[in-house]
Order: sequence, then C-alpha cells, then structure tokens
Amino acid sequence: MTATMSTVWDRTTEFVGDNLAPLTPIVLLGMFLPIALIGNLVPLVGAIGLTGSSVAGILVVILSLASNWGAVAVTALAIDPAAGRSGAVRTANRRFLPVVAVNAIALIAVFALFLPAMIGFAMSGIPMAQMTGQTTVQPSLETVSAPIVLLASLYSLVLLPVLLWIVARLSVIYPTLINEHRGLGVFARAFRLTRGSALKIMGVILLYLIVSQIAGLAARMVAGAVFGILIGGVGLMSLSAILTACVVAIVSTLFSVLAFAFLAKLYLALRDAKDASGPFAAIVEGA
Repeated sequence: MTATMSTVWDRTTEFVGDNLAPLTPIVLLGMFLPIALIGNLVPLVGAIGLTGSSVAGILVVILSLASNWGAVAVTALAIDPAAGRSGAVRTANRRFLPVVAVNAIALIAVFALFLPAMIGFAMSGIPMAQMTGQTTVQPSLETVSAPIVLLASLYSLVLLPVLLWIVARLSVIYPTLINEHRGLGVFARAFRLTRGSALKIMGVILLYLIVSQIAGLAARMVAGAVFGILIGGVGLMSLSAILTACVVAIVSTLFSVLAFAFLAKLYLALRDAKDASGPFAAIVEGA
C-alpha cells in the first residue's frame, strides 16, 4: 500500500474508533437491519409463487434504498464528524434523492455497457434459463453458435477491467455529491479528483472485494454449520437460515461501514491535494 492509501486507512480506523456512539444507531437501523432483511428475502424470490415473489422483490428494493440512506449518513458523518449523528441524519435526508438519482444513472450506464454481451449470448442459442442459473440442463451444442459466444465472452472479459477503472475514477462520487451539492457535474468532479490515483484505487477495490467476499463466504459456511448442528431445521425460512443470514449481514455491514468511511476520507485527501490546501496535500502529491 502506498503512503497515501495507508494514511487514509489510518484516518478511517481512527474515525470509526472515535465515533462509535453516533455511528451505532445509524449503522444498526440504516445498514444492518436492511441488509439482514434483504438476506432473508432474496432466497424467497422465485420460490413462493408470482405474487409472493413480487411482494418480496418490492420489499428488497425498498430495503436497498434504506441501506443507501444509511450509507449516505455514514459518509456524511465521516466527512464532518463534528456535526454528530443529528447532522449526519439531516445531511442524509437532504442528499438522499440526489444519491438515488446518481445510482440510477450509474446502473443504466452499466446495463448499457453489458447490453452487447447480453444480446450476443441471447443470439447464441443458449437458453435464458441456463444463463440465469434457473436450470442446470446443458443446451445442445448444435443449437449454440460458438463464434457468437466467443465474441460475447471476449467483450465481457475486456469490459471488466475497463469497468473497474471507471469505478475507481468514480469511487469518490458519493462523498462529492454529499459534500459539494453538485448535480450531474459530480461525475466530472469525481474524475478530476481521482486523476493520477486510479491504479492505486483499483488495487484497494480489488483487495476489498477479495477480503470481503472471503469473509462473507466464511461467515456463511461457519454460521450455517454451527446453527445447523445446534438448531437444525431446513428450508429458506428456518431459524437456522435466518440466524445465518443475520451473521452474514453483520460481516457485510462492518465491511460496508469501513468502505464508505474510507471513501469519505479518500475524498477529503484528494480534494485537499487538488486544492493544494489542507493536511493531506503534501501526502497525496508526494505519493
């Protein structure tokens, strides 16, 4: 890790340690609870009939928005700890809709980027149920167009590192939007702030993804085994499954808090460096 990223990480852990009191209610209600409920609802989608799945899907969307609000509140508190919990909540209430709008734009852009690959796979003859994992029946090779599958696969493989680079360049878009009250100009501002730091940020993102996924998988396996032995029971809504989803939600919440706090501190570092003012300027420019 570079001096810049290690310094930002130190400030992140310092912030979390010094602000446990204001963080705790925000994290419990705004992040852990929605994530835990989502973890229990997602397995039900597609398994409880059309009406039940539709209701579960709507609830998942609402809970996802709630977790977004929690992320905004954590980010606001990390940017300005002096404002306290009430200040962070006010900022989250005020900036929530702009954040949702930016998220929607980003999702549409990602969908557009992957659309050629999805069209290619759809035209290749591979059944949609096969691609979505709804069936394990292998399609007949005679009905599959190998060249189209190859092109779509190559496109996806090339797109992944490009997408990671874009994510790195836009990594501080949340804190920028929250702190600077910009509109669509927030995309250009995020690109300006992360200029020259993309590779470092990409490394941090990859490390975070690897560690968080391993931790989540380990939590699911260990908790599932322990609760299965102690409580027993099978099924999507068994007590064992519910408790396992809650343990996984705890791990996911911890990593999410660290991630959003880190990005807030990274934003402050990059902003100070670009503005040639503030305590981070010399650190970032010298990295």
